[in-house]
Amino acid sequence: TYTIFGNGDVVVDCVYQAGDKPLPELPRFGMQMTLPGGFEKFSWYGRGPVETYWDRKDAARVGVYEGTVDEQFVEYSRPQENGNKTDVRWVALTNNDGVGLLAVGMPLLSVSAHHYTTEDLDIAQHKYELTRRDAITLNLDHKQMGVGGDDSWGARPHSQFQLTEKKYSYQFRLRPFNKTKNPPMELARESRN
Repeated sequence: TYTIFGNGDVVVDCVYQAGDKPLPELPRFGMQMTLPGGFEKFSWYGRGPVETYWDRKDAARVGVYEGTVDEQFVEYSRPQENGNKTDVRWVALTNNDGVGLLAVGMPLLSVSAHHYTTEDLDIAQHKYELTRRDAITLNLDHKQMGVGGDDSWGARPHSQFQLTEKKYSYQFRLRPFNKTKNPPMELARESRN
């Protein structure tokens, strides 16, 4: 459900209810959007500055971090999901003029942003097979299953880090903004009300 306000804010309520049919494993519950190129500055208030996942976040501290979208890409021997941030209160993508999009978790999000689509990462076997896109793929998730890998990266995530519930729901607010006029932290506080 999308609720659109006169000031340009959009509140997104997302609910998932599993039916009776057996379904494949749910790797993440969230939403994905594409932003045009140019919104390269990436900042967030959450765990960081390194990538974090549901089962790999305890060593990362909650704080305000920033970088570029390109810097969020973590290179593995085979391209795959990477660069995720957990326990995110807000995330902002801005252009060189400070104009951009603010997403505020209500209460928390799991976030990643790349110049590659999910499909790009799935089909490539090596980094050189990836073609950097101008557009930015932004994932605003409620949760993503853990990465597992307790035994040389072969083990599955522990059961407590898998999405096995029959119902999930979450909410976030999207807000266009100008960083030079309204800092994201200030706007995020207002957006939670």
